[in-house]
Amino acid sequence: MHLTFHGHACVSLTLPDGAHLALDPGSLSDGAALTDATAVLVTHDHIDHLDPEPVAEHLRTHSGARLWGPASVVEALTAAGAPAERVQAVTPGDELEIGGARVRVGGGAHAEIHPDTPPLPVNVTYLVEADGKSLYHPGDSYEPPQEVPGGRLDVLLLPVSGPWMKLREAIDAARSVPAGTVVPIHDGLLSEVGHGLVGRWLDTARLGGDYTYARLTAGQSLTV
Repeated sequence: MHLTFHGHACVSLTLPDGAHLALDPGSLSDGAALTDATAVLVTHDHIDHLDPEPVAEHLRTHSGARLWGPASVVEALTAAGAPAERVQAVTPGDELEIGGARVRVGGGAHAEIHPDTPPLPVNVTYLVEADGKSLYHPGDSYEPPQEVPGGRLDVLLLPVSGPWMKLREAIDAARSVPAGTVVPIHDGLLSEVGHGLVGRWLDTARLGGDYTYARLTAGQSLTV
């Protein structure tokens, strides 16, 4: 499985049958994730995770492309002109077969920003398994996967910045979910100074652990 980071919370995966899966192509990503995407997964409807117009345009102009996400995502895309037959709502507990990959849907709750903020959207998580490898995208949450294949993920995508989180929560998640590689996401608000600080705290040399912390910049890839 080949992973490419596209900025903020967006990554793409090359699947066993050669298909391309894009996760959370939002307004802070570089847009390249959609170039060859035959499948799209979206965790929730916030603009930094779903930019409706370009995604709807992609679905209109690529007859083989399909998208899965919570009901609010489906509503946003159909309102933007996406063909209704190419978008499908998912809920926690669903299992999908996409391009030779098994995708398990979990989560359901966006992390709270503040008790006085308006209600937050449903946030689902995705556990993707392909070629004996596994990757987990939690969206805007630190909800752990219900099951860790083989007792250890290959890649944990870890949110590291946002109005709903504390760095302590990111540290706890990195230490509590067994993974070979931790890739920081949800980093669009960080400067280089901020990235350096986060990297120092999450590096295993400071806090222990047996994962590799691998920051990627937009366009960079790694083979899982």
